[in-house]
Amino acid sequence: MSLKYRLLVVLALIAGSVWALFPRTVIERVKRNGEFVYDTVRRVPLRRGLDLQGGMHLSLEVDESKGPIPDKSKAIDNALKVVRNRIDEFGVSEPVVQKAGNDRIIVELPGIDDPRRAQDVVQKSAFLEFQIVDKTQALEKSLPRLDAVLKDKKLAVATTDSAAKTDTTASAGLQSLFTADTSKKADSSKTDSAKAAAATVGGPGAFSKLVQQGSMPGEYYVAQTDVATMTQYLALPEVSAALPPGKVLRWSSDTTSLGNRVYRALYVLDAKPIITGEFLTDARPNTSPTEGNLVQFTMNNEGARRFRTETSRHIQDLMAIVLDQRVMGRPPVIQSSIGANGQITMGGKDLQAAQDLALVLRAGSLPVPLKVIDVVQIGASLGQDSIHKATTAGVIAVALVVIIMLGYYRFSGALAVAGLALYILYTLAALAGFNAVLTLPGLAGFVLSIGIAVDANVLIFERIREELVHGKTVRTAIDEGFRHAMSAIVDSNVSTALTAAVLYQYGTGPVRGFAVTLLAGIAASMVTSIFVVRTFYMLWLNRSGEAQTSLSI
Repeated sequence: MSLKYRLLVVLALIAGSVWALFPRTVIERVKRNGEFVYDTVRRVPLRRGLDLQGGMHLSLEVDESKGPIPDKSKAIDNALKVVRNRIDEFGVSEPVVQKAGNDRIIVELPGIDDPRRAQDVVQKSAFLEFQIVDKTQALEKSLPRLDAVLKDKKLAVATTDSAAKTDTTASAGLQSLFTADTSKKADSSKTDSAKAAAATVGGPGAFSKLVQQGSMPGEYYVAQTDVATMTQYLALPEVSAALPPGKVLRWSSDTTSLGNRVYRALYVLDAKPIITGEFLTDARPNTSPTEGNLVQFTMNNEGARRFRTETSRHIQDLMAIVLDQRVMGRPPVIQSSIGANGQITMGGKDLQAAQDLALVLRAGSLPVPLKVIDVVQIGASLGQDSIHKATTAGVIAVALVVIIMLGYYRFSGALAVAGLALYILYTLAALAGFNAVLTLPGLAGFVLSIGIAVDANVLIFERIREELVHGKTVRTAIDEGFRHAMSAIVDSNVSTALTAAVLYQYGTGPVRGFAVTLLAGIAASMVTSIFVVRTFYMLWLNRSGEAQTSLSI
């Protein structure tokens, strides 16, 4: 290639690199409130990873507390897809979601500003069911049997002082709470505090005295202070066997305040759901003037057909919308058959809760329950400190390389330093062009590659020096030096590139960051040492003339 075209290529690479590294406002397809829209955004060329920007690190494992999982490795693989979909919908820039070993998922969320919300979204099972509320008074018919089962049971229940202070007589009806004198209840609450703190549950009427009939069939209320007790009852195998056949009991996701007491609804539902969320194709948050925040969902053709058929059989029945075994809001009355479209009311929860519910429904339910075993939050101050130290290390590395090259190779060293400046520019541009995320290991790899970048120049300069010793002209020595050093340069860079590729393929997030930086550095090093530095030599020879016979090397 002639010198003219070489210079054009070098200038084009410089221009392209500057363009890639220049922040600018562009029109991109971004996600807002769970939906993709086209908007103007400011493009940041080099995004920072978790260790530089701060954020959240989660370690998840299969939760076997409710039963063993036969094939945990396969379960983790399936759960990984769901978690990745949820994180993608969550809108975090450059998250890391990957499998670690055979039973763990690692999630890294850079720049997250609401760790609790992110943890809930990742961990939520999101198993959606539509179940018909019982209208046959099956629980009332089973109360004598349930009380008999618990008659001889004695289960100690820990009761906090705050919970005891809000408790009143368990047999008080819901309607009486609206008319009873508040001050009397407060006195009664204080009187019962000592009893509640040391109470044991069980005995005659243990089950029936905790539940109170609600305003609709199949609806019961349990005082919030008794929820833990009732939960223990329902977990007993004897109680499960005594429950009405074909029915299940599900808690409401919301509580209700009546007077100075807080209640949680308990619903009796048909055990077999009329349909599940597996047919769901879309879910979007919305706001209604009458119903508040809600989630509108859409089912596929098969789901719409099943839903229409089942709901047509239950006109005027109550249908509970159950998410992760919790009833969402009060069950609505089926007025007519429902097809592909429906909605879930959020029961007074904010729009963010509706957005999160829509997000997990779109991503799908987890095939197995997951538990968080490790949470690490990294502050932005740590990231700034890391950047400062990495910058200092980089400046020192560059300074040492420049001093050594200029002191040992003089004029040729100056050409190598000029090539090193372009190497840094090309490497950063390559990282920006591939949307790579800069991590602390990546910065370490970049600082390391600065020293490696001049290795090829050292091989070339030594070959040129040998050719000059044998009495060859400067131009011939330069040509021969580049030609003979080529095989050694290619061998060393290819072996390093293969190592980096293996690290990228099988490594975790930080290791991948190192591998990406190393690969970008190898590519930039090949360009600068073989092409750019030789172009500088050709430009110098062209300006000095063919009579040039000396070279400082």
